[in-house]
Amino acid sequence: MGDKYKFIVNPNAGLGKCINKWEIAEKIINEYSIDYAVDFTSGPFQAEDLVIKAVNEGFNKIISVSGDGVLNEITNGLMKVPEEKRKTVSLGVLPFGTGNDYNTVLGFPWNPKNAIVHLMEKSATSPVSIGKMKVVDTGLEKYFINVLDVGISSIVGHAANLGEGSFVKGPRKYTYLALKKLLMVKQIKANIRLDEKEFLPIKLMMVTIGTGKCNGGGMFCCVDAHPQHDRFNVFITKSVNKLQTLIGIGRIKDGKHKTMKGTLFTYAKKVEIKTEKPIAFQFDGEVYIPPKYPQSSVGTHMITEIIPQALKVIYNTEHKSMNWLNQEELLKGKLPPLEEKRDWTHKKYRKWLELN
Repeated sequence: MGDKYKFIVNPNAGLGKCINKWEIAEKIINEYSIDYAVDFTSGPFQAEDLVIKAVNEGFNKIISVSGDGVLNEITNGLMKVPEEKRKTVSLGVLPFGTGNDYNTVLGFPWNPKNAIVHLMEKSATSPVSIGKMKVVDTGLEKYFINVLDVGISSIVGHAANLGEGSFVKGPRKYTYLALKKLLMVKQIKANIRLDEKEFLPIKLMMVTIGTGKCNGGGMFCCVDAHPQHDRFNVFITKSVNKLQTLIGIGRIKDGKHKTMKGTLFTYAKKVEIKTEKPIAFQFDGEVYIPPKYPQSSVGTHMITEIIPQALKVIYNTEHKSMNWLNQEELLKGKLPPLEEKRDWTHKKYRKWLELN
């Protein structure tokens, strides 16, 4: 029995351009004579139910046609599917949103025609790790496939969702909003623990925890993360002022912030954060900002843990800035290197994806 594709499309993604890109892409899809169907989302969190329905109907290739938000919904929907059935499903992306951050590790071009050609002809599947987060004092539990961030980057994401800075096009909008919101944000006293180590007191401006490399429209906070690894890449601002943060934004965009003063760049399977008051956080486009959201969601105690090989994804076999291990290597227990040396930097390759 052949593959059955379900494309889940958010027509409003990418400032409303997703639907036009999808119409171009579907013409190319029809040239391949594959077995497929399409669902269009009409509101938040609908993709979660759509993917569960699709899996129960026998679709084994689920393609998110949007940005990171719908991909996040699909991820959480798949984690509600029984494990044995989930193992038969592969998750792919057509990056027709605004940020398209997780696609940076999957490696599909943003151009609709090229994206389909790579998806159909130059792709493979692999198990990947995802994160599970829980706000202990409110009971909120969610999964994320890319990056969870706490602090200023969450406020930036919320502003982007509300349409602020809409005159700035593409991923540059996130940089503009980061500079704007930096003037408003204050450090929060917090304690953070990595795995089973002692709690570390910090003045929290930003913490990012990722299996993917970038968030916020191309900010390479977790530049050494790899989806096939069993540890998060973690970036923590321990004690940085606003000027240092301002300078750091440029370094983060280049992925050159690993030795930045007042920060910690490390790896962990579990991250626990306690803050003196509720703090903003987001993961893959889903944002929680106090006091915007009720106390049933936002709290002061968060635990994040990695779940190795939780899902299967579809990736570009011609990825130019990172190596993916093959199935045989994974079965032998091999893990990818946390720091890779390739001819292409991640920033250069992401730019290539945007233009191609």
